[in-house]
Amino acid sequence: MVTPLCHQKNAIKFIESNKMETASSNAFRGLRDLTHLSLANNNIKALPRDVFIDLDSLIELDLRGNAFECDCRAKWLMTWLKNTNATVSDVVCAGPEDMKDKRLNDMNSLHNECISTDFVLHQSVASESLSVDTFSYKNDVYVTIAAPSAESCMVFQWDHIEMNFRTYDNITGQSIVGCKSVVIQDQVFVIVAQLFGGSHIYKFDEDQSRFSKFQDIEVSKISKPNDIEVFQIGSDWFFVIADSSKAGLSTLYKWNDKGFYSYQSLHEWYRDTDAEFLDLDGKAHLILASRSQVPVIYQWSRSNQKFVLQGEIPHMEDVVAVKHFRIKEELYLAMTRYIGDSKILRWGTKQFAEVQALPSRGSMILQPFSFKERYYLALGSDYTFSQIYLWDDENKLFDRFKEVYIQAPRSFTVVSTDRRDFIFTSSFKGNTQIFEHIIIDLSL
Repeated sequence: MVTPLCHQKNAIKFIESNKMETASSNAFRGLRDLTHLSLANNNIKALPRDVFIDLDSLIELDLRGNAFECDCRAKWLMTWLKNTNATVSDVVCAGPEDMKDKRLNDMNSLHNECISTDFVLHQSVASESLSVDTFSYKNDVYVTIAAPSAESCMVFQWDHIEMNFRTYDNITGQSIVGCKSVVIQDQVFVIVAQLFGGSHIYKFDEDQSRFSKFQDIEVSKISKPNDIEVFQIGSDWFFVIADSSKAGLSTLYKWNDKGFYSYQSLHEWYRDTDAEFLDLDGKAHLILASRSQVPVIYQWSRSNQKFVLQGEIPHMEDVVAVKHFRIKEELYLAMTRYIGDSKILRWGTKQFAEVQALPSRGSMILQPFSFKERYYLALGSDYTFSQIYLWDDENKLFDRFKEVYIQAPRSFTVVSTDRRDFIFTSSFKGNTQIFEHIIIDLSL
């Protein structure tokens, strides 16, 4: 290793044939008058970032005859080579294997190989929860958390000063299992699904800066709500509640400028676990998953303005959750199963086909999400660590990326604000955890 030369005033330095493999970051500190530097015929594999930063007068640099590894450690050097005014010899790569004998001087980017990510715990909410939702209102970001043990739907707001999520309001209720927000013409509503005492809709009162009860949902129709899905078809707003009771009747509600009213009954007697709205080939569709049969697909009929049963997804019994996602132009489904393997399906010629199976004993949620063109799946588990998978674009499959420990996870929800990305992880048996998605530059 080259030691600092800051007290030497020569304009030319030859440090050749010394079998050195690197240099210290301070090796050339203070040598602002140095014009010629040769590190030729050593065994240099990498140099520390900004090792040449003080060489203001450098005219010529000789790096021939070394064994540079053109991996992330060389990213800074590649950039420096393009910006320096000095004449630099060819920097020939000795590795990795796919880079061998290539010239670092000719390369434009090592970005894909040098960027990684991680999920770091940012904040913890001292309450168990079943679901998390988010909405934006007047340039602020809010989060609603269904916390049945606390008998509340907790509303949090992002604090731009403290840079964390703080309590904003608290909607109380009996065994709240879902809090779903919808913003219609600058009016904010939260649909609060309860196991007891009926479900309700709350509206944000701007004068009082709190949510007040706006409407009741018929108890006769919804007895055991399991999921709420909000969506828009044309200019009309809807939500559907999947009912998981033995005499369940999943119901579609429609907004009529005064409130939501019961619009269509769906899938009676099937103990529905999840509802998912999606676009298939330019047409609105609704998928209902059930513990007692395979998922069924409804298509929106423009002529009679109703959902019409279109078909089913075969060989997928006992699905507890369905989530759709897109990678580039391809449409996929993530199908969660508590027993057996959860499945990834891809939409092809008028049907979904399985492309990957993920071991998922004890899983209640398989959630797709993406940050900065990186596609993930979060697979919860009641019995072991939860897994985060990362999409491999070459193999068109998800690979294991990271383990996270969450007690009995029930949802993973993306919340983005102030150019920061978070994942809220609800837990049926522990605190609600907030992880931040961070970018790691491996070349540093």
